[in-house]
Amino acid sequence: MMHRSSRALAATFLSLLAGACGSTPSSPPITREAALETFHSAWETVGETHFDPEFNGVDWEALREELEPRAAAATTQSELRAVLGDMLGRLGQSHFVVIPEEAVPADQGTGDEVSEADKEGDLGFEVRLREGRVLVTGLRPGGPAERAGVRLGWSLVRLDGLETAPLVDALGDKQGKLAKGVRTNAWSRVGAACLGRVGEASSLEFSDLEGRPRDLELVRDERDAVAHVFGVLPTFYLQFSTRSLEHSGLRVGYVHFTNWFLPMVQPLHEALEGMRGDDGVVIDLRGNTGGAAAMVMGVAGHFFDEQVLLGTQTLREGEMRYVALPRQVTAGGELLEAYGGPLAILIDETTGSASEVFAGGMQSTGRARIFGEDSAGAVLPATFTTLPNGDALLHAFGDFKTSDGTLLEGPGVIPDQPVPMTREALRRGVDPQLEAALEWISTRAGGA
Repeated sequence: MMHRSSRALAATFLSLLAGACGSTPSSPPITREAALETFHSAWETVGETHFDPEFNGVDWEALREELEPRAAAATTQSELRAVLGDMLGRLGQSHFVVIPEEAVPADQGTGDEVSEADKEGDLGFEVRLREGRVLVTGLRPGGPAERAGVRLGWSLVRLDGLETAPLVDALGDKQGKLAKGVRTNAWSRVGAACLGRVGEASSLEFSDLEGRPRDLELVRDERDAVAHVFGVLPTFYLQFSTRSLEHSGLRVGYVHFTNWFLPMVQPLHEALEGMRGDDGVVIDLRGNTGGAAAMVMGVAGHFFDEQVLLGTQTLREGEMRYVALPRQVTAGGELLEAYGGPLAILIDETTGSASEVFAGGMQSTGRARIFGEDSAGAVLPATFTTLPNGDALLHAFGDFKTSDGTLLEGPGVIPDQPVPMTREALRRGVDPQLEAALEWISTRAGGA
């Protein structure tokens, strides 16, 4: 019997990547021999590398015997992928997924390897599924949506052929992890539909704050983003922003970024170094689906003057410790003291993987206060293996628990101060999660 997680967890992680692969051509045929070879390769890879010898309560040998006939009967790549998806889904854990060969980048590796012609633009808005609607929760300044008059709190009804009613209906009366998975799926489905070639138009229908229908045509334009290839995963478009906020007479540094990858290292360190004189710091991890978890140790080091345990990664044999590595000098060689002011971290269901390692690790040390809504609960470290049919198998090889022993896979990071995103707040142009963090910082800094 499965423990600590459910199939909804796998769905949550899949939704973090949903749509990033785009549509694939009609499925090519596959021979019986190739299907069986691929099936056995995937089964053996997981069997040899899974961190839990009990496979989260799944009888791995019995599962092979059950699914092998279906793999042998597969006549197309799609049919085989369905069998592999069933096998991986039985684990009920994140970071187990087959990525079709058609979606694997031609130039695998790390770095900005995407040509200008292949870079994507977007429609300039972001959504969350709340209060029975897919609400506009973010607008890119000067982007297509804002220029067309879209406002925070509007609900999206349709984006080209994507109707949002089924996304809302899927939520039903689901609670907890199931509801979180549905909300994450809605976010990723709409986000993927917003992407496309610069200059490509889409037809959209919104319902405004008074409930009136608004039909618009938006044309995608360029974003301030770095195209980044990481292994076999679809291209990531990394975005970074930082600014200084004024609240109750205090100055608060704010930073937001979308993934933990190499192009973010220098901007992050420079931004946090520049906040040493601020009264508080907010790190916004909403929409940050993860990346290279080793990065969190250096970023955490801005807030400690000595090494502090953030958490432990458990492997099949042994473990790896994640510690905050004090940042004692700037890139220019100047001495640097740890930042000692209040630190707030913002999360929601779109906060996953390495972001959960950072948020949960910092929370467990008591050095940061977490605001928002429960994170994705998809935190397992993973690697890639190429299967005989050309598909890529993403598979987890470790578990993670914070320094206080909290397992994040499944439940995710639970905020110290839960703050829902509401339509009324959006109507007033307020980000309630950020506002709550600023209020807390003002009480802490004011009493310092």
